[in-house]
Amino acid sequence: MCDSCEVVRINGVLCHEAGYPEAYKDEVRGCKWCSQKFKPIQPHQTCCSHTCTVAYYNLPCGCEECNPPQEDDNE
Repeated sequence: MCDSCEVVRINGVLCHEAGYPEAYKDEVRGCKWCSQKFKPIQPHQTCCSHTCTVAYYNLPCGCEECNPPQEDDNE
Protein backbone atom coordinates (compact mmCIF):
# COMPACT_ATOMS: atom_id res chain seq x y z
CA MET A 1 0.00 0.00 0.00
CA CYS A 2 1.24 3.53 0.60
CA ASP A 3 2.45 5.64 3.49
CA SER A 4 -0.05 8.45 2.91
CA CYS A 5 -3.36 6.85 3.92
CA GLU A 6 -4.93 4.41 6.34
CA VAL A 7 -5.09 0.75 5.34
CA VAL A 8 -8.66 -0.09 4.37
CA ARG A 9 -10.06 -3.49 3.40
CA ILE A 10 -13.27 -3.87 1.44
CA ASN A 11 -14.42 -7.48 1.10
CA GLY A 12 -10.88 -8.53 1.98
CA VAL A 13 -9.23 -6.38 -0.72
CA LEU A 14 -6.70 -3.72 0.32
CA CYS A 15 -7.85 -0.27 -0.85
CA HIS A 16 -6.88 3.35 -0.44
CA GLU A 17 -9.08 5.28 1.96
CA ALA A 18 -11.96 7.22 0.37
CA GLY A 19 -10.90 10.51 -1.19
CA TYR A 20 -7.21 9.61 -1.28
CA PRO A 21 -5.72 11.85 -4.01
CA GLU A 22 -3.08 9.36 -5.21
CA ALA A 23 -5.37 6.33 -5.61
CA TYR A 24 -5.17 6.71 -9.42
CA LYS A 25 -1.59 5.38 -9.29
CA ASP A 26 -2.95 1.86 -8.70
CA GLU A 27 -5.43 2.01 -11.60
CA VAL A 28 -5.06 0.53 -15.05
CA ARG A 29 -6.96 2.52 -17.64
CA GLY A 30 -7.73 2.15 -21.32
CA CYS A 31 -6.47 4.92 -23.61
CA LYS A 32 -9.33 6.97 -25.08
CA TRP A 33 -7.55 7.07 -28.48
CA CYS A 34 -5.85 3.69 -29.00
CA SER A 35 -7.45 1.58 -26.23
CA GLN A 36 -4.03 0.42 -24.97
CA LYS A 37 -3.96 -0.30 -21.23
CA PHE A 38 -1.76 2.06 -19.18
CA LYS A 39 -1.05 3.17 -15.61
CA PRO A 40 -1.71 6.90 -15.30
CA ILE A 41 0.94 9.28 -14.04
CA GLN A 42 -1.56 12.10 -13.51
CA PRO A 43 -4.98 11.93 -11.81
CA HIS A 44 -7.11 12.91 -14.81
CA GLN A 45 -4.97 11.28 -17.52
CA THR A 46 -7.20 9.77 -20.23
CA CYS A 47 -4.64 8.81 -22.88
CA CYS A 48 -1.53 6.65 -22.71
CA SER A 49 0.86 9.08 -24.41
CA HIS A 50 1.35 12.62 -25.64
CA THR A 51 0.60 11.67 -29.25
CA CYS A 52 -2.66 9.92 -28.29
CA THR A 53 -3.72 12.97 -26.23
CA VAL A 54 -3.03 15.28 -29.18
CA ALA A 55 -4.95 13.01 -31.58
CA TYR A 56 -7.92 12.34 -29.25
CA TYR A 57 -8.48 15.98 -28.32
CA ASN A 58 -7.52 17.25 -31.81
CA LEU A 59 -4.92 19.59 -30.32
CA PRO A 60 -2.39 21.54 -32.36
CA CYS A 61 1.15 20.36 -31.77
CA GLY A 62 4.39 21.09 -33.57
CA CYS A 63 6.69 18.67 -31.78
CA GLU A 64 8.69 16.05 -33.71
CA GLU A 65 6.87 13.22 -31.91
CA CYS A 66 3.55 14.33 -33.41
CA ASN A 67 5.00 15.62 -36.69
CA PRO A 68 7.97 13.47 -37.74
CA PRO A 69 10.21 15.01 -40.41
CA GLN A 70 8.97 14.23 -43.92
CA GLU A 71 11.24 12.18 -46.12
CA ASP A 72 12.31 14.00 -49.26
CA ASP A 73 11.49 11.90 -52.36
CA ASN A 74 13.74 14.05 -54.54
CA GLU A 75 16.99 12.66 -53.18
